[in-house]
Amino acid sequence: MGLFTSFQLKSRDADTRKRAALSLGVAGKVSAVASLQPLLDDPEWPVRQAAIEALGAVGDASAVPLLIAAVKQADQQRDEGAASALRAAAVEAFGRIGASAVAPLVEALRDKHAKLRESAIAALGAVGGDQALAALAETLKDDRSSVRQAGAAAVARAGGAKAVPALKDALGHKDPTTRKCAAAALGAIDSGESVAALRQALGDREKPVREAAVDALGSLGSAAAIAALVAELPSADRELKGTIAARLKAMTWTPADPAERVVYAALHGRYDEAAAAGSAAVDPLVAALADRDPEARRGAAGALGRLADPRAAGALVALFKDADQSVREAAATAIAGIGLPAADAVLDALKDRTATVRVAAVAALGRLGGGSVAGALLARLSAGSPAQHAGRDLRVVGTRADLDVARQAADAIERLLEHAAAALPPDAVRRCFEVADVILIEPGEAPGQSETVDLDRVREAAHEELRRRESRS
Repeated sequence: MGLFTSFQLKSRDADTRKRAALSLGVAGKVSAVASLQPLLDDPEWPVRQAAIEALGAVGDASAVPLLIAAVKQADQQRDEGAASALRAAAVEAFGRIGASAVAPLVEALRDKHAKLRESAIAALGAVGGDQALAALAETLKDDRSSVRQAGAAAVARAGGAKAVPALKDALGHKDPTTRKCAAAALGAIDSGESVAALRQALGDREKPVREAAVDALGSLGSAAAIAALVAELPSADRELKGTIAARLKAMTWTPADPAERVVYAALHGRYDEAAAAGSAAVDPLVAALADRDPEARRGAAGALGRLADPRAAGALVALFKDADQSVREAAATAIAGIGLPAADAVLDALKDRTATVRVAAVAALGRLGGGSVAGALLARLSAGSPAQHAGRDLRVVGTRADLDVARQAADAIERLLEHAAAALPPDAVRRCFEVADVILIEPGEAPGQSETVDLDRVREAAHEELRRRESRS
């Protein structure tokens, strides 16, 4: 080191000290390590950053302990932006030093300072190799979530396909953020094992983890990853269907088989082509209902109505909450195409808190035919045998399943009378007024010990509706 450079390192001007440090790094002499060490305690953080960068440029293992100390000291920096810059510079410096930094970095993984552990993790990820991978895999069990999160990305970077077993294990961690990061990390590893692990993560109980798995498979973009996303559509919940659909729609891919062709057609607006596949199109079209474009939602709803498959009823009723009136109308039309098997889903919507949903449900009931819906519900209450007990007309059922059906039918009829009585013909209202209570009598059981579905409220509501009609006539 020249006399002039030595003078610059001690200058009162921070920029001069910074330039001097960087010039020593460019020179790349091992002897510069000792000269740069005092600058790691400089009062100005940009000078410390320059010294760290210079140590990385020198690339000698003797700088590793100094860099570790510099990362620890960064924790004392009040400005988090400055602290992050110092740590990032140290990570890059470790990477430039390479394999000779691995052993001390592995040792640093046991340090009590979490930020040091995170920096050592990032550095080991950059250096790579089997020794680094083995140490990084252990960080996925760290007691601090931020360390585990850093470990997931570093494991993938350091080990590639070799990292899959460790990341797969992390998918079972109790912390959902750790599982999410493990899924995201698997998206950087293009292998059959990573796709299989991500397919497992699609069934995670936490939504962010499932979404991370979808994004990771989309990032891979391989034929196997696309096949995994397509195969998940039938079993996915409504939200996940929409997430998968959005990811697949944004990708460039060529369908590999009939199942993928149906999904591709449904997501790219070729609804008639998709519907031509019959029941196989239901799940892809339901997924298309989550599209941001209202025209796409209308088109998918129309295709589902033409398919008339009851499995789509719930998803179509969910469109009653859509902000676009034309989409709500398309959903009601599609419900009418499905017919009575969609009635239960529509009746559930009658008790929604949102007025527009209830209005749409009433309109859908009108298209289904209020009398037909009431008749179907009353038929459920007609199961079993007529009987009398204590002066009451009853219908006796012999299983708890039959009693549950009757209870659900009674609740649905009550909602129908409350929200859509005007859609019912007089005969249907009279039948509701005359309906008998349902009682469960199991073998060897006396009537007084049995459970009963009491239909007083249904009869009262029907009587009130009949009275209103008489007063208007």
